[in-house]
Order: sequence, then C-alpha cells, then structure tokens
Amino acid sequence: MAEATLAEALAKSIPWLERVRFLKTGAEAVAAAVRLARVATGRDAVLGCGYHGWLDWCQGATEGVPAAVRGLFAELPFNDVAGGRDLIRARGPQLAAVVVEPVIVAEPTREWLQMLRTETARAGAILIFDEIKTAFRLSIGGAVARYQVQPAPDLVVVGKALANGFPLAAVGGRADLMETASRTWISSTLATEGVALAAAQATLEVFERDHVCDHLHRVGTRLLHGLHELQRAHPRVVTGVGGIAEMCFLHYATEELSRSVASRAAQRGLLFKRTAYNFVSLAHDEGTVDRALAMLHETLGEI
Repeated sequence: MAEATLAEALAKSIPWLERVRFLKTGAEAVAAAVRLARVATGRDAVLGCGYHGWLDWCQGATEGVPAAVRGLFAELPFNDVAGGRDLIRARGPQLAAVVVEPVIVAEPTREWLQMLRTETARAGAILIFDEIKTAFRLSIGGAVARYQVQPAPDLVVVGKALANGFPLAAVGGRADLMETASRTWISSTLATEGVALAAAQATLEVFERDHVCDHLHRVGTRLLHGLHELQRAHPRVVTGVGGIAEMCFLHYATEELSRSVASRAAQRGLLFKRTAYNFVSLAHDEGTVDRALAMLHETLGEI
C-alpha cells in the first residue's frame, strides 16, 4: 500500500514522525495537527508564530471568521524569548498548542527554541512545528534536524517539497498523539490519491541518494552572498536581504520599486519573487545562480 510504504520511509528518514497522516495541503495538515492537540489536551487556546494557512482557526483578524473562533488564537512573537514565555504562561491552563514556523526571515535562536520546548512541556501543551517550507530544504528533517531540537516537537507538519510539486502534506509525530485521530474527524477527499504518494516516495529517494540538501545549501549560500553584494551596490533600491541560504529574498525601498524590479527582471527571463521566499532547487547550479544575479544587477542598475 502506497500510504504505508511512504509512511515507513518518512519515519526512517525523520524518526520523530512515529506515525503520519496524509492530506493535500499545508493548511489542512496544520489544522489537523491543531485538532489533534485539542483532542489530546481537552483545551482550546492556540498560540501561533508564522503563516499556517487560511483556515479559520489561525485567522485572528480576517473578516468572515467568527469572533469566538478568533478569540481562541493569538500571535507568538518570533525569536522573543521573554515575550513568548510570558504568553505561554499566561494561557497555561487553557493552552492546547503552540504552532511555530521555525524560520521566519531569519534563523531561530537556540534560546527561543529551548524556551518553546520547556514552556509547552510545563504548560502541558502540544508543541507543533510547521515545517511546510523548511522540511526537505534545511535538511530532510527540516529545522528540527538542522537546529537539533531536543526533545523533538510533539507534532510536525511537512509539505511543499515533500512530493516535489505534487499536492501532498502530512502531519506526524508521537504515536500516542497521532492515535487521537480515532477520537475525532480528519479527512480530505483526495488525501490518498496515488500519484502524489508515488511522487513523494521517488522524491525522498532522490533526496537521500543525491544529497539534495547539501546542494541546496551550497548554491543557496552563493545566491545569498550575491544578494548581499547587490544590496551594497544598489542601496537606494535594495534596503536589505531576508531569509537564509535555502530560502531568501530582497527588501526594497518601496512597493513600487519591488514591482518594477520583478517586472523588468521577468522581461530579461528571470522570475524572482518580490517577497518571502525564493527557493533554490536541485535544478539550480552555480551557473544558474550567477546568471540570475547578473540579471538582477542589470535590472537594478537600470532602475
């Protein structure tokens, strides 16, 4: 069975995924993780850090979301140890889960990661890592592996690169937490269609055989350094560089300038995203990066 085969392969590569449940999108998978946390804890409140999809549970200020639902969610500041600790402790008895993107424009500090692990355990809440962007990029095991988070988060959500562009996501983690799925309802019409599962299996084999994450870090570092050089060369247009080697972008002086750069670069044959993030891939080599940087340099100089 394709589901079981892929689940076993993921657990072998990412040991903290003791059990997994497949869905189609990241938004579905993170929502499933939050539901599992609420079942396991019997609590409702959630703290989130980053972008976790468009569904109601995490859209605190979105029109159309009931006020009662908005009231169950609050934002946790990225890399703010004291602020995060205070929020978690204040919601202690009501807190079901803390959901974080482990990388948001910058790397996390070890102190922040340790605070999350310590304070959620103290509160009896579930720690969820949203690794939709970072798994299979920073390493096969994502930020948990890159930053050696110990103990690992209780639940982790993966997607995007998991199936190399085919629609597939997964929530996984501690076996006892994943078993609570039998006490609730998690479903998706096409969650187990075979093409995406086969694509993910093949993708995982390529990642391991070709050391893809090492490649991403190498060419991504070349791109990141080049973006910093562009910022120094064109300070009136580019005000900074965001992200890390595997996923980075430029900060522009104005929205109008960012649109102009994107449009003119596209005319030269380069698609370069204006905001977070531009992702390097196995298809990109040093020559590709150098050509992209040259096109950006010409575009910025023209502007």
